Amino acid sequence: MKHRIAAFLIFLVMGSISVAFAASSPDNSPDSYEHLPDGKLVMGEKEWVRVDEINVVAKARVDTGATTSSISAIDIEEFERDGEEWVRFRLAHDDKQTDLMELPVIRTVRIIQSSAEGYDRRYVVEMPITIGDVTETTEFTLRDRHHLNFPVLLGRTYLKDVAVVDVSRKYVQPKPEILK
Repeated sequence: MKHRIAAFLIFLVMGSISVAFAASSPDNSPDSYEHLPDGKLVMGEKEWVRVDEINVVAKARVDTGATTSSISAIDIEEFERDGEEWVRFRLAHDDKQTDLMELPVIRTVRIIQSSAEGYDRRYVVEMPITIGDVTETTEFTLRDRHHLNFPVLLGRTYLKDVAVVDVSRKYVQPKPEILK
């Protein structure tokens, strides 16, 4: 019995070491991407994300309590183009910002936060992002997140049918490369 317990503990420790090594693998080979058998991406509570629209890699917090994803934006201004509602803005975080971007507004949402009174109205836009070897277009609310640690928050609308989250892990997927 003692030998079985010792063998099991060694198996657990060795399995943890190989999982930790695979999760921190610096190369972006197909073997370093972690998926479930059904193809869903495995993500930790924090992941690297490439915002493909601007070819920038940023840290993202995965929040299963948030419905919609959010991205840090400043200078947000609504305008009309060909009878449609559009928005121009800059993505910004950590004293860095992009050139002015313009995207159509998918919808506006009313966000009620437990930490503040009242609510915010936010524009929702769509942008493609890459995590691991998966590129998906997802909806983002635009909000100034400069005071927060993560410029990107990924909510359930991104996760649905795409990924599962293991909250005990961080940075499961390799950091995406900036495209040349």
